[in-house]
Amino acid sequence: MSENNAEMMKPSPEFLERMKLYMDTVECKRVDRICTAPMIMYLPIYMYGEEMGVTVRDAMMDYGKAEAPFLRYHQEFQPDLGWGPQALYPAPALEQLGCQYINWPGGPKIPDPNAAFQVVDREDGYMTGEEYLEFAEDPSGFVMRKILPRHFAALKGLEMVDFSNMIWQPGLYGMIPFSLPPVKAAFDLLADSGQKMLHMAESGGKIMGILAGMGFPSACDQAFFAPFDVFNDTLRGFMNTTMDLYEYPDEMLVALEAATKIQVRDIKRQFARSPWMKNVVFFLHNGFDSFMSREQFETFYWPGLLACVKAVIECGGIPNLYVEDSYDSKMDILARDLPAGKCIVTLINCNVEKAKELFAGKVCLSGGVDGVLLEHGTKEQVIKQVKDTIDLWAPGGGYFLNCDVSLDKVKPENLHALFETARTYIKY
Repeated sequence: MSENNAEMMKPSPEFLERMKLYMDTVECKRVDRICTAPMIMYLPIYMYGEEMGVTVRDAMMDYGKAEAPFLRYHQEFQPDLGWGPQALYPAPALEQLGCQYINWPGGPKIPDPNAAFQVVDREDGYMTGEEYLEFAEDPSGFVMRKILPRHFAALKGLEMVDFSNMIWQPGLYGMIPFSLPPVKAAFDLLADSGQKMLHMAESGGKIMGILAGMGFPSACDQAFFAPFDVFNDTLRGFMNTTMDLYEYPDEMLVALEAATKIQVRDIKRQFARSPWMKNVVFFLHNGFDSFMSREQFETFYWPGLLACVKAVIECGGIPNLYVEDSYDSKMDILARDLPAGKCIVTLINCNVEKAKELFAGKVCLSGGVDGVLLEHGTKEQVIKQVKDTIDLWAPGGGYFLNCDVSLDKVKPENLHALFETARTYIKY
């Protein structure tokens, strides 16, 4: 949704009712029904795409083609929050730039137009362990000269560009590379890809604006990552970052401090540009128990993430920490440091009894329903699990019903059973 549209739109009674339910849930107040909006990824396309002639590939090529299936999903199931096409990667820009770090449906590596995307974890990484300090010294220059050319085959020309000493007359000779064909081609591609990204952003914003007009507050206005995951996800990769915890710990800490400053600055800039923003999801990819110890978490992962969470709250937003595996050994750290009534923690494979004991009345919890059951189980099994989950998670308030996976494929009757049970069954 554009800023102007957000300001002009007068919220409907349905929007205000859902927003109040959501805010009361986040603030751990008692509510008269459970706030329910499972995270979805390609679900609307899988449910209605064949009928509408839309594949995941089609929607990645043009977000506008995601509009009809996503609107229909919300019309049919009436979730309490709206999920847009955030998981659809912008294929036109990826293809034009020769993206190396991700594979996508219908691309050269995944021919199936209805498959999911795949992040490529390269053994050689996109930066070396010796380059942590170089990143920390000059993040913008490092990303331009080294990461972009490594991430995107068509941007090799950027390796020749260096603004760092372009001062006074001697520095003007640094402009010479801009006359070279590879550099000119790289900047032309960046400009053209920027236009493609603008079109995708406007199409996605239009969908979220329509959903708001239909009475659905946005579940995710923006997604950010823990500073550690900036390196873990693409810059170094999962396997390399694992080893770097032992081989380059000091260098990594210096780089993490720089990455945290960048993330915090970006969060504040995004909120300043979009004052209507509210909900921010942090997908926590590798702070979980089987990846790093409690000591490593408090040293490498948590300080940067907590700084980002506090920045979101300072800007008036609600951070949703979406953990992607067990945090049982670290849950007390989150409970100790997260501000009361300001956050959501979405739990996966965690000890719920322990979580309720630590977070009750302080931090809203989300999760609980087995997403696989929605695809392969029976309606009766779903009804029972939703009731059991509410019995366990809801007492004392502060429970937002979600699944333990982002949904792609379900039996429609099972998803209807989830929503109907959540609306009518509550227990304190």
